[in-house]
Amino acid sequence: MRGSMAEPLGDSPSSDDASGAAAEGQAAAAPADGAAAPAPEVEESIPEPKKAAQPTHFTFENSVFKVKEAVFTLSPTTGDPTYNVPLGEVRAALPIDLVAGSFGVPKDSQDAELLKIVKRGLKYVKEIRPGDSIPSELLDGSASWTVEPHHRELAKARVALQFAWSQEGKALDSVDRAEYEHLAALPDNQKKLQDAYVTIAEKLGFGREHKGELIGRGDELAREWTYIEALRDRFGKIQKLYAGFATLRPIYKRERAIQEDIIRIRALMKRPVEEITTMFEQLEANTGEIVNTMKKFPSQIRYIRDTRDGLHQKFMIWDGLIAEWADVVLERSLKVDRLVRVSYRFLAHHFPLDSEWALQNY
Repeated sequence: MRGSMAEPLGDSPSSDDASGAAAEGQAAAAPADGAAAPAPEVEESIPEPKKAAQPTHFTFENSVFKVKEAVFTLSPTTGDPTYNVPLGEVRAALPIDLVAGSFGVPKDSQDAELLKIVKRGLKYVKEIRPGDSIPSELLDGSASWTVEPHHRELAKARVALQFAWSQEGKALDSVDRAEYEHLAALPDNQKKLQDAYVTIAEKLGFGREHKGELIGRGDELAREWTYIEALRDRFGKIQKLYAGFATLRPIYKRERAIQEDIIRIRALMKRPVEEITTMFEQLEANTGEIVNTMKKFPSQIRYIRDTRDGLHQKFMIWDGLIAEWADVVLERSLKVDRLVRVSYRFLAHHFPLDSEWALQNY
């Protein structure tokens, strides 16, 4: 479930100050000539949570879905949703549509609707068991997977720097991501942060007395960006593996078969690594200007969530391979030999190149 980040990005007004500011805003009269005050130059509200459709759990009625240890997963060969059930000492993987037709699940039944949700839900989780809760991405748009506390702190610092540096046009890519928290805590940047709240609130039409609404949007942005920081770390493991194969290539220079597999692996990894890199770069480019993000807040949050889900779905494919390589020493060994072969089969299946020519010319 999502972590809580109730505390604001910087020193925000106390509840008494906020109440006073709100009272002042309510007391402020319309312009003397009787004209209405100009509306803020922003999308009117943050995204409303999606209504949690019923049901919220995979509570099936047909007895076929009450088999002990049954589970829905994606087929490792076709990627299609399947229903896995134990049959003695083996497991049978049945396509979901075949299950519905073979076991008399009416098309207009609750079970049929749940099977449709299972298909969508497997984009966000690796397995679904009857009785599980429906992934929160399908209920209210929030992420169903967890993040670490340092991801939350990193996201808060990032957004604080976006505000603080907005008036001088300094970009976040000018500093290392590891420096965000230190830089955000500097007194000079804290002052710039508070000044930016007032300046941007006035620029967007909130008025300085209502800067609390802007601070709230900043907090919400940081909550959403927490998952992007976690995804960066997951991508870092893929990048480390990609670099690791470059390290292994000269180590296996006298074993032609293994070295050729490593060359092919590097060629097969190049495109997905570049695609993911581009996704992060586009996300940064489209959300880096904090004034624009605050102005178009609902659509920007939707965009961040869509990118989050897209990246998460890509990384779920890699999780098993990354786990196998965890803590493996990059040296000639039977274990590395095996993992090289495993990696080549994985990549050739999931990320085949268009032609053998591309492999030969890598």
